[in-house]
Amino acid sequence: MDVKIIYLTNDGRRYAAMKDSCLMLQEQGKISDLCMPVKMEKSSEWSFGWEKKLSGAKLVVARFLNSVTKSDFWESCMSFMKAHNIPFLLDSVKEDISWGIEPEIARRLKEYTFYAGRTNFNNFWLYAASLYCDGVETASEPKPICWAGIYHAGMEELCMTNLDEYRSKYCRNDRPTFGILFYRDEWIWEDLDYIDALTAEAEAQGYNVIPVFTNQVADTSIGMMTLREVLSSYFMKDGVPVIDTVITTMKFSHTGNGNLTAEDFKKYGVPWLSAYTLLTTEESWRENSEGMSAVETSIGAALPELDGVIHGVPISAKYVMPDGAINYRPIPERIRAMIKKAGKWAHLHRMKNEDKKIALIFHNYPPKNYNIGSASGLDTMESARLLLERMKEEGYSLDFIPESAEEFIKLMTSHATNDLSLMTDRQAEECEKLSAEEYITYFNTLPEEAKEKMTEQWGEAPGSIMLSDEGNVLIPGTMDGNVFLTVQPARQYGMDPQRVYHDPSISPTHQYLAFYYWLRNVFKADAVIHFGTHGNVEWLPGKAVGLDEASYPDIAMGEMPNIYPYLMTIAGEGIIAKRRSGACLVGYLPAPTADAGAFDEIAELEKLMDEYAHFKSRQDGQAAELEDKIRELAQKAEMDESVPYEEGMDFEKYLRELHSYIEDLQDSEIHVGLHVLGQPPKGEILVSEVEHLLRLSNGKIPALMDLWAEKFETTQEELEKAPDVFIDALGKTAGEVMNIIRTESHAFVAALAEEDFAPEAAENVMKLSIVSEGKEEWKEKLHSLAEFIVTEIVPRLMRATDEMQHTIDALAGGYVPAGQSGSPSAGGVDLLPSGKNFYAADPRALPSEAGWLTGKKLADKMIERYITEQGNYPENIGMVLWSGPNMRSSGQDIAEFFYLLGVRPVWQRGSLRVIGLEVIPKNELKRPRIDVTARISGLFRDTLPQIAELMDNAVLMVAKLDESDEDNFVRKHINEDSEALKASGVSADDAWRSAAYRVFGDAPGTYGTGINLLLDSKNWESEKDMADVYVRWGAHVFGGGRRGEFQPELFKKRLSTTELTVQNLESHDMNILSSDDYNGFQGGMVAAIKSFGGKAPISYVGDSANRGKPKIRTVAEEMKRVVRSESLNPKYIEGLMQHGYKGAMDMANRLNISFQWDATSSVMEDWMYEDYAKKYAFDEKVQKWMKKVNPWALQNIAETLLEAEQRGMWDAKDETKEKLQELYLSVEGELEEDDED
Repeated sequence: MDVKIIYLTNDGRRYAAMKDSCLMLQEQGKISDLCMPVKMEKSSEWSFGWEKKLSGAKLVVARFLNSVTKSDFWESCMSFMKAHNIPFLLDSVKEDISWGIEPEIARRLKEYTFYAGRTNFNNFWLYAASLYCDGVETASEPKPICWAGIYHAGMEELCMTNLDEYRSKYCRNDRPTFGILFYRDEWIWEDLDYIDALTAEAEAQGYNVIPVFTNQVADTSIGMMTLREVLSSYFMKDGVPVIDTVITTMKFSHTGNGNLTAEDFKKYGVPWLSAYTLLTTEESWRENSEGMSAVETSIGAALPELDGVIHGVPISAKYVMPDGAINYRPIPERIRAMIKKAGKWAHLHRMKNEDKKIALIFHNYPPKNYNIGSASGLDTMESARLLLERMKEEGYSLDFIPESAEEFIKLMTSHATNDLSLMTDRQAEECEKLSAEEYITYFNTLPEEAKEKMTEQWGEAPGSIMLSDEGNVLIPGTMDGNVFLTVQPARQYGMDPQRVYHDPSISPTHQYLAFYYWLRNVFKADAVIHFGTHGNVEWLPGKAVGLDEASYPDIAMGEMPNIYPYLMTIAGEGIIAKRRSGACLVGYLPAPTADAGAFDEIAELEKLMDEYAHFKSRQDGQAAELEDKIRELAQKAEMDESVPYEEGMDFEKYLRELHSYIEDLQDSEIHVGLHVLGQPPKGEILVSEVEHLLRLSNGKIPALMDLWAEKFETTQEELEKAPDVFIDALGKTAGEVMNIIRTESHAFVAALAEEDFAPEAAENVMKLSIVSEGKEEWKEKLHSLAEFIVTEIVPRLMRATDEMQHTIDALAGGYVPAGQSGSPSAGGVDLLPSGKNFYAADPRALPSEAGWLTGKKLADKMIERYITEQGNYPENIGMVLWSGPNMRSSGQDIAEFFYLLGVRPVWQRGSLRVIGLEVIPKNELKRPRIDVTARISGLFRDTLPQIAELMDNAVLMVAKLDESDEDNFVRKHINEDSEALKASGVSADDAWRSAAYRVFGDAPGTYGTGINLLLDSKNWESEKDMADVYVRWGAHVFGGGRRGEFQPELFKKRLSTTELTVQNLESHDMNILSSDDYNGFQGGMVAAIKSFGGKAPISYVGDSANRGKPKIRTVAEEMKRVVRSESLNPKYIEGLMQHGYKGAMDMANRLNISFQWDATSSVMEDWMYEDYAKKYAFDEKVQKWMKKVNPWALQNIAETLLEAEQRGMWDAKDETKEKLQELYLSVEGELEEDDED
């Protein structure tokens, strides 16, 4: 009876149950003592030990969670079993893998394990043993046990399958109903404590529950119900949903697994809330400052986002019993919070719109009146106005709708706002208030940890910020029927500017929590709308994901549904809003863009250079006469810094460089206005958007300009190389050909627009003369592209109306469909339509193979340029890595980090997930391994936790190589630094480990660099101030199991030796002036390096918007490019002028960010400040408009320019300075007069 049967698994619950059955049968003498379940750990690798375990087995049955079947371990395991004639079977629904086993036997073995339960597991062992040994007790046939059903504590059979009977016994018609989904395994093994607690709490709070257990993946061949059938059977009656909200405790993704489709979710039309069942004990979770582990975050948070879930909170924790059994124990307080949250969404689904109370919250940082509704790329006021109009149509109770965005902002600023400098006594008196007594009572109910931090930082409740004369807390805003229009409280670093130097984990003020308490408990908001990208509640200190009751985002938001229109390209920040504030995102389109084109002196220069080329081609003497004119105009346009000219140099060489530079400028994509929520682009903006979306290829559809270049039997790349060269065959310069391509391709799209992009337009445009003169093969490609425009691009853009509809759906407690975030213009037309509750790329697949190739190109380009300019390889590079750009670019920055070190990812076959790293051999790398210090963002830390660890592993791999200092800068520097640490008394092992840290970032629960806060507060004098803040916020190490340990001296050391900094841009939807975060991270690094190292580093910006042709520019070059092509471009200014208040705000912020870059990196020239003053402050048309729509923005522009002059950053002309002072005082006087009125 010595038969060896093995059940191999990494499923803890399955292992414990199989072990229990096996031991019982062995004790009864029914099966051999050689039979055994074997537990595979996460770290298991194939080895001699595994060969020994499997040797002599008659049968191996394997069951794996995750993707073990695609691993080297499983491949080696199968090879060994085949070589040793061991039959095996994979116990899986998805994969039919077996060897040496008859199909009927394999089917029966699977049925035992799939049906599950003690009886079936006992019979599994008996049946398996009987296959190879006579005399074993005959196993009973597999016994089906309910595949899916409704469970409720107290049921006699623990299961019901008749929905009507269940509802009759356990539900009341006057109550909202939750559908609860949980795993069948938990029901089978009666691990139901947390389900019982969840059900009891729901019923105690006044809700019906329908708790349904099921398998996530079904094998229909043995009678399993599919998940679609389960939902239809228990959450629907006669085709009508009977639930108001779904709470799911299942991990992974139903759509990702193919169990459900987007249409399935839409059919039920209710929110799906994710309740986490932790994979750790409650104690471990509470002690973990980040909340959930990397694995939990991946399978429990990231993957369910593919289904459009709204994040809840942890409701149970995992405990492993002494016998290996699994028990999920409830977390009572979090269960109460989860039910409250689900209940609010259920009430939204049931309530009449006229009874709903909604808070519409505008972001307001800096907290000034010029900056209300500071949403990226969005005309916030007009969008909100249109939303109120739609809400009125839907029956919401509103007293008035502002007639225009201008009227809207007048309404907001006529009431109390966050701008204390402008708040009048009347506004303070009329402002909503929370009594100090009520706030103190509430404050005393908070967790001790949260109270202690706030009291330490802001004093005893209710603090001293935003209080009335009577000591009550001010709640700014204005009431409009059942809608409260308000501004989000500031984080209030500015109330004590010194805090930014000392405390990145600053808690919210008392007024902050009072504001959200008032919304929840006094106003009794049924939902809040945080309007646009992005606010600050999701950035408050606390756990990253799986928040506890002491995490400030959880304290602030509580149970309130959070509806959040959010820029669809900003993946990382949006994911944080989802996970930390329970947001239901509604992705909106990026701001419209167009080619920069040529204007002012640049247009004149281009014309002169083309004339010069024509004269030169004819050996006409007039060419020489134009040289002085070209030089004179180039100097007037301040081109000499960008394209230097020295007396005696070859003029044609100079002209080629100048022409190339201008081509690059006018080919730049710039923003030409703002998006309005729910409004598809139209007119010329629509034409530009179509062209923008065709800048790159979309799958098999070529880029528009690339295809048009084919008409002239050339390529864009060839034309851009030498735009001044005269092409005899075409009788024009390459630059002129590029202009023809731009003109004709634009005319082609415009012709489609003239026919409203109707399907037949794709045929009609082929008759255009600019088309008919092309070759037949080219015309066939063009026709395909035209069809793509009219059948895909434009219909998807027109569905921008989904943004408004899905916002309304969310307010109705409906389901907002999921969709991937990203940039539609980066070959991502399939990301449209907008309006989705978006998710990000699977972090386990970063970097992808495509991302790796782009990262390599960026690194090679950067090194090549550095060597050209400096004559040697850089030894130390400082690199900024963010979450969102890596998600959008398939991990290009992560790839570049690896490649600079000289390692590459190892991808798993099939899934293409990154499962490890390997060293690139020296003879293949052909250069030294370069030392890279990464400054990761808080978002990167939270959303890509396993990658930070992988980056640390890469450094250690390279540091341990037996290579010379000339070949391995990483090893060289670690050895040097570790020797210095040992000399100071640190042990050898600790010294080496400390010297090897290269991944630095924010402490868990904190975000940013503090640089923008410091500069906004004006509380700085030198680069040392910025350096101190940069280190205080960012000197936390990641790697080797350490997650955020503060090591300021290590970070200072790395910064002091850094020669080169780099941050990459992967899309032209954003640039270095789109957000102050770019300067905060890279500019802050530059300032810190100058302070600690005594010398400014070379600083590059990588541009991979065109993945095939990445570019490297210095920060100074990139600043000039963006200022020239966009900030000072009439298209940009006139586009923003179409958006009133918000347009003026964005112009003020554009100047502010330019100033901040100059403060850290000295990249603004005098002419740039002069031109900002000329076009933003002094232009008569702009000034008149700004005084009308947003005088506070005009005052801010004058103030910023004057600060630049006062700090010696700008040598302003006396006349300019005087005019700015006069402007500032005149606007201030006008504002004071308005206040008096």
